[in-house]
Amino acid sequence: MANSNHLFLAYNQTIKLSDENRQILLTARESLRSRMKAAFGRLSEQDRMQHTIEFQSQGSFVMDTIIKPYKDDFDLDDGIYFQGGLPKERRAIPQVFHNLIIRAIDRNNEIEDIEDKSTCVRVKYASKYSKNNLGFHIDLPIYYAENYETPELAHTKEGWVDSSPVEFIAWFEEKTKSGFQKDFLYKSLNYAVPFEKWLSDIRKTDCQLRRIVRYLKAWADLKRKEMPSGIIMSILAANNYVPNDMDDISLKDTLVNIRAELNSNGCKCFRPTPKKGEDLFATTSAKEKQYFLSALDSFIVSANQAIANPNTKEACLKWQKHLGDRFPCHLIPDETKANTHDAPAVFPQNAKSA
Repeated sequence: MANSNHLFLAYNQTIKLSDENRQILLTARESLRSRMKAAFGRLSEQDRMQHTIEFQSQGSFVMDTIIKPYKDDFDLDDGIYFQGGLPKERRAIPQVFHNLIIRAIDRNNEIEDIEDKSTCVRVKYASKYSKNNLGFHIDLPIYYAENYETPELAHTKEGWVDSSPVEFIAWFEEKTKSGFQKDFLYKSLNYAVPFEKWLSDIRKTDCQLRRIVRYLKAWADLKRKEMPSGIIMSILAANNYVPNDMDDISLKDTLVNIRAELNSNGCKCFRPTPKKGEDLFATTSAKEKQYFLSALDSFIVSANQAIANPNTKEACLKWQKHLGDRFPCHLIPDETKANTHDAPAVFPQNAKSA
């Protein structure tokens, strides 16, 4: 049986967002926050609609399941919270809040584009402003809330939608047993120091479930076409995770469990936090589901073959078929060549002795 654990750990370091890239995102985030707060403060009371704005980190950046995509930008989600007490019927439509943030961003030379998406405002930065020549962007989902615990997302197509990004982080972190506290984000001013320590600790520990999520997200990123979103991959992994001392076996067993769950429930993935019970595959077409399930079946077949194969190089190629050329088969010496020094010399039959 091939042991590919060391290859997965090396692969993890390749797809995991580097400290340098994390700092690039944090610098851009802080610059955006400062500029938006300043611009918002200069608006009239009428334009501000008597609201204040605050910010809250969220998503895979906080959970440290973020990856460096194969070709696309790397990114960070930073929630913007309009704090006020207006009910929906007296509140402006979500597009008004999107427009207000776009005006407040105050584009400078570093920003390549500002894209108004239905669920967020995306701020794209040119690759030349990244030290490693990679493009990156900051997604700014916009919320309305009397407090952080009951926000509503400003969705320009669906209206005001119940959402709770902190609850999702708490749900996932309970799966990892990391010691996350919701007050790290709900009461960020009082918990800034313990939150930073928690972030440092989880990155040092880098538990296996986080790695499994990264492997699945990197697989989906490589396949691209009709593959599930990062949040779906995170939910499927967390619900079906099988721990093991070796990442290759853990990944294989987790894939098998995911397939069994999808087979039993008709390919559904239920949101575990508000909107709790929503099927995240509900808008996925039958064709897209079939593509994903076929890709999943193929991955499971290759995973079983890789683990059963005693030749590490051949096993690695099975993994590489699904994880791409960033999966480090080059780290394995050619086992056939490595054994040739033990073979006896063969001389032509008619060779003359010296």
